[in-house]
Amino acid sequence: MNRLIIRHFIPAADSGVRCVPCEETSGYLQSMMESLAPKLANLDIQLVLQNLEIHEITASNCGKLNYVSFLAPELGLEMERPIEEVLNAGVAFEPCDNCSLADGTPFEMRTLKTEGSSFGALPPGILSDALIRVVFSTMGSCGKGGCASCAGCGEH
Repeated sequence: MNRLIIRHFIPAADSGVRCVPCEETSGYLQSMMESLAPKLANLDIQLVLQNLEIHEITASNCGKLNYVSFLAPELGLEMERPIEEVLNAGVAFEPCDNCSLADGTPFEMRTLKTEGSSFGALPPGILSDALIRVVFSTMGSCGKGGCASCAGCGEH
């Protein structure tokens, strides 16, 4: 079975960092994995979730938290693709009331900007949309629909 890896950067338990959007995104990813993995298995695709823990988080590297990307070397997606690239979305760093470094200092959270909205916690619809685009791009065909509305294959 061909692996499609979803990577999610989260604070390690020993980091002392609190990131509520990271926790929410983790929950949504886990739920998506449980519901879509059996369906994708029928297409010979095995979903793999890698929660990559960051142990030492500072103001200079906290922007990596809640970063989600996709990788599927066996399916031709050899370079890791961040979710914002897959969705043709923007990224900003915005204040987060529920985020703090180990010393209690608040930090700005990685925020995905798409469809006229901003998302700290990445909701199920955004995550599923990105996953579907990646799956279609690895299958070599997206039904020849409108590329302007997809950006999943990276051709445009």
